Amino acid sequence: MRNTSPSLSGPGSKSLLASPFVQVAVGLVIVAAMASWLDVMGRPLLCECGTVALWDGDPHSPGASQQFADWYSALHVMFGLGLFVFLDRMRPRWPTSWKLLAALASSAVWEIAENTPVIIAMFGQAEGAPAYEGDSILNALGDTVFVVIGFFAARTVPLGATIAIALVLEAAIAFAISDGFVLGTLRLVGIPV
Repeated sequence: MRNTSPSLSGPGSKSLLASPFVQVAVGLVIVAAMASWLDVMGRPLLCECGTVALWDGDPHSPGASQQFADWYSALHVMFGLGLFVFLDRMRPRWPTSWKLLAALASSAVWEIAENTPVIIAMFGQAEGAPAYEGDSILNALGDTVFVVIGFFAARTVPLGATIAIALVLEAAIAFAISDGFVLGTLRLVGIPV
């Protein structure tokens, strides 16, 4: 019996997503939908501290998770690295553009989830963690840019180098601000660090 169901089989398929114009439009819609949803959730567009900056390196400042980039941007680079590796293994025949759209959608879902009251409370109340009150929309957009940077870094370098980049970023965050995936996870499960 022949399979007649539609598929996303990759280049050459007669899919709406085959057009670069449509792919760019879908990517922009994903990012705009994320920003709009965060606005509906009551997230501020910019830091309510009265300043706008590209970088805020102090996780205890009023601009933490409010400016375009901060130490946690490196975690989003790591997320992008992981998304590429995962998608490349799960859907090796998909073109890079489709994997990128899936990564953008994953990042958008995470940014929305990360800014729900439950997750804000979970991160902000972990013993020893910096206070966390959620992201500004500017910071969420910056985090999305860093996911894309990680995605393309993993696409460019071999798997061993991707793992090395992730380890270096994790160590840098742990050394600089005593946080990161490992230390943050330990705090979330109640292990003081």
